[in-house]
Amino acid sequence: MKKLKLALIVLFFPAMAFCQVFNTASTLAPGKFSLGVNPVVYDNDFGLFLHGGVGIKPGVDLAMRYGFLEGEDYFGADIEWRLLGGGKPGISLITGAHKYWRGGLDLGLNISFPITSGVSLYTGLDMDINFWPDNTIVPVWLPVGVEIPLKSNISFMFEAEIPLSDEARSIFGGGLAFYF
Repeated sequence: MKKLKLALIVLFFPAMAFCQVFNTASTLAPGKFSLGVNPVVYDNDFGLFLHGGVGIKPGVDLAMRYGFLEGEDYFGADIEWRLLGGGKPGISLITGAHKYWRGGLDLGLNISFPITSGVSLYTGLDMDINFWPDNTIVPVWLPVGVEIPLKSNISFMFEAEIPLSDEARSIFGGGLAFYF
């Protein structure tokens, strides 16, 4: 039965999926670490992202990511602040910055809905403020994702970012997250 549920989730989410948040509303406990890898499709381009995170204090973690997309390096860092946890739903706020072609700021709101024994659906709002030489653009997405634990310290994550503004592009990805 578990394999059937997993197969249905994996088959269902490709129809909706894109990847930049790659994160539920849960924060890492102080001193705990995470590493992740996820290939992405950004419109019609393929890329790869590597993620790392560390719990700073209860309800706060720091994440860093490196990506390679469209022949350009992506570097980003953010702090996630848990606003509501331990129940249904969990809610967190993400603030950060990135460099991809030019610099930008990141703002996100994650909402996680635990389904069963570790499986969580998550959504929210993801916004960038990108500073270009002649103007500033603000792409906005609706992330939709799922985290499925494979072992006690490994999860499979699958995510779609649905564009909500003209500046946003479709993002689709999935990968593994390792927790230490």
